[in-house]
Amino acid sequence: MSRTVADAIATRRAVRNYLPDDVSEEVLDRVVYQALEAPSAFNAQARDLVVVRDPEIRQALVDASGQRQFIDAPVVLVAVGRAEVLPEDAVEILPEQVRTTAEKFNSLKTPQELREAALRDAMLVAGFALVAAAGEGLATSPTTGWNEEKVKEAIGIGGRDDRVIALVIAMGHGAETPGHPGRHASRRVNERY
Repeated sequence: MSRTVADAIATRRAVRNYLPDDVSEEVLDRVVYQALEAPSAFNAQARDLVVVRDPEIRQALVDASGQRQFIDAPVVLVAVGRAEVLPEDAVEILPEQVRTTAEKFNSLKTPQELREAALRDAMLVAGFALVAAAGEGLATSPTTGWNEEKVKEAIGIGGRDDRVIALVIAMGHGAETPGHPGRHASRRVNERY
């Protein structure tokens, strides 16, 4: 199934109950590919998308959050930011001039600023993943209510200060179709507050 971007955005809802049906590799690959097409600062791609299918790891994510949808959904996506001056594979990604500029710029950042930049890049990937999944007819539940260190441990990066969890997303075939929750019309701000 392939929907328009506008339709995928307009109809996407947070779904917490999933059918036991698996997500095919072909569909999963398309979602992940599209998510990783998200822009990033300097195109350094200082973010990863961890795909979790293993029930034991999904259970560890439930334990890190108390959110059952991680075990009910057949797939969980974890958007991870790389809080570092440049990813170790930057030489493969970036032309030398861009790499030099990015390194100079990022080396002036504090660890907190590197973390914030990594979160931004990882959130772009997560947002693209939500739209890509909806475009494939899949349901998602983006979450922020979890213990970051426990999530890191579950996906194999426990204790790493150079990695930051942006979003954990349950994904599968929804067992429900929630209605539109409504949006506050005054959230658009023109020019200035």
